[in-house]
Amino acid sequence: MSKKPARIQPSLTQAESDLVEQVAALTQTRRTDVIKNALAVYAWFVRQAMTGARVTARKRTGEEVTLETPELTALEAKGVKLSPEELGALGRALAGAEDPREAARLREQLTRGFYGI
Repeated sequence: MSKKPARIQPSLTQAESDLVEQVAALTQTRRTDVIKNALAVYAWFVRQAMTGARVTARKRTGEEVTLETPELTALEAKGVKLSPEELGALGRALAGAEDPREAARLREQLTRGFYGI
C-alpha cells in the first residue's frame, strides 16, 4: 500500500478562503488550481514590475510602500525557498507571537519562504 504525500495547504484567512471558493465555483475548477493560478499571476506581476520605475504595494497592515526598480531586483534575487529548519523556526516564532502585526509579518515571511517568492 503506497502512502500518499502530505498535502500542504496555504494559510488563508476566512475571507481569502471564501474568495477562493467563489472563484473555483465561477471557473468550475478545483481550489488548488485557483491558488496555483493566483501564484502564477503574482510571479508574472513581479516580473512585469521589474521593467517599471516603481510599484506601490499595500501591506496587510494597510501601510503603503513604494518600491523602486532596484529594490524589486533585490527582492527577486532573494526569492529562495527556506530550509525546513528555517521554516520551523518561523513557525515557532509565529505560534508565540502576541502582537497581531508581528504575527502578520511572520506569516508573510513564512509564506514567502515556503514558496520561494
